[in-house]
Amino acid sequence: MLEPVVADAFHRGDVDALKARQVASFCQHPPKNMTLADVDKARGILLGLASKNIADCDAVRAAIRRIEKQYGKREDGVPVGEDSERNEFYASKGLYGRVTVKGDLDAVNGARLITLLSSLSAPTPEKDGVKDTRTPALRRADGFCELLRRYERAGLGPIEGGVKPHITVTASAKDLTDLQALKDLLPSTEELGFAWTDWVGPISIDTARMLACDCTVTRILLDENGVPLDCGKEARTATVPQRRALAVRDGGCAFPGCGTPSGWCDAHHIVHWNDGGPTDLDNLILLCGHHHRTLHHTEWRVEIGPDRKSVFYPPMSVDPHQHPIGGNSPPTAA
Repeated sequence: MLEPVVADAFHRGDVDALKARQVASFCQHPPKNMTLADVDKARGILLGLASKNIADCDAVRAAIRRIEKQYGKREDGVPVGEDSERNEFYASKGLYGRVTVKGDLDAVNGARLITLLSSLSAPTPEKDGVKDTRTPALRRADGFCELLRRYERAGLGPIEGGVKPHITVTASAKDLTDLQALKDLLPSTEELGFAWTDWVGPISIDTARMLACDCTVTRILLDENGVPLDCGKEARTATVPQRRALAVRDGGCAFPGCGTPSGWCDAHHIVHWNDGGPTDLDNLILLCGHHHRTLHHTEWRVEIGPDRKSVFYPPMSVDPHQHPIGGNSPPTAA
């Protein structure tokens, strides 16, 4: 939201939207030792500069940096751009259970974030040369989500409440089972129940089943009022030796054209464990996060053939004849 003085200048047409945001951002987060009178004076100078046609956004930014350099150093001499005590990060629940993220980081941590996101958000063309159709914003979001997945999988987080950081998803066994039985009969799965997460509330049963593919599962018996009666032992759906064997067999994400390394993949149950699917190699396949969602939320299907290699079947919207497509597999010695 723009400050009233800046908003008035914008509505009069004195400054454009980009310069108005620059000035407003500075005035809303001035150096800590800058008085209100000095902020008012700086606002007037910046608006006057921004209203001149010769001053572009870079010129306004340079003026802001000069002011910050004059006022922004702490008593210990740390420049405002490197002051980690000014850092802010917000993650709040929005519409439809989505989460809105906003932050302001110092130069060092900002560079660290941009460097990591850059390596994870580069365009990834298909093996046949088809360009990555994701927008830059979507690629960055996917890269950020991949950072979270890798940190979570590495188990490096501190102990909280006696356990490592984790997502807790609660769903009834009936809803998990009914989804598979009714998926071909219902136009959508919205008529079924939903799963529940601690922080953002309800998620679809499709997504709950995807998360349950490769996780630690605890079966909890509830009475008719939803009160826990008994709690079973935790069970990892894919063991460490199984994941190693999958890495050798699949060589990474098995989806056609994907090259995601095995360490960044989930172990997907071809027949879900809640539908009686066994946790053995012939019922498991490695998928990256993107293609794991594809298998759970679209009509793509996968099987393990007699040669123990994966075979994918596209939905009719992709191939009306649904011709089988061989999945990725590592090269074999001649």
